[in-house]
Amino acid sequence: MKENLKESRYIHSLGVEKMASELAGIYGADIEKAAFAGRYHDIAKCFTPEVMNRYVREFGLSSIYIDNNALAHSKVAAGILSTRFGVEDEEVLNAVKSHTTGREGMSLLEEIVYVADAIEYNRNYEGIEELRDLARTDLDAACLFIMDFTIDRIRSQGRVLDEDTVRAREFINNRIAARNN
Repeated sequence: MKENLKESRYIHSLGVEKMASELAGIYGADIEKAAFAGRYHDIAKCFTPEVMNRYVREFGLSSIYIDNNALAHSKVAAGILSTRFGVEDEEVLNAVKSHTTGREGMSLLEEIVYVADAIEYNRNYEGIEELRDLARTDLDAACLFIMDFTIDRIRSQGRVLDEDTVRAREFINNRIAARNN
């Protein structure tokens, strides 16, 4: 990882590993799987566009990921973990694959890694402590908050919004509604 990531991204990855482990302990998920997925979620984040595009083609990913490292890196990371490192655990691969966009039908592990990515201890932005507290008491609510924020930010910047995020938000919102009924 140190060879493929900038120092700040490496430190972030260790932070996600720690936060994912903490959340897994709170919610009864597999701590080792959470730690692994958290540590390696951004393994492809610092690839050049040329390298990323090569992997997008190699793994047969949609053309929407060409020249879009922000969206492609999670899908490519899961592909690399599977093909280069022999990771076969679909739950772990899905957690890595969906950590950027979320997805409809997210598992507990996927949700943990998604949230941990946004709130790990090296992140510092207004409201982070409140969001960390929320994540420790209501993972779904924290996930929904992050998705709402992400969707608003991406739309306001005129960037491409992955439909997986829209469907993931609807899935989490429906789960919260069902729980509250």
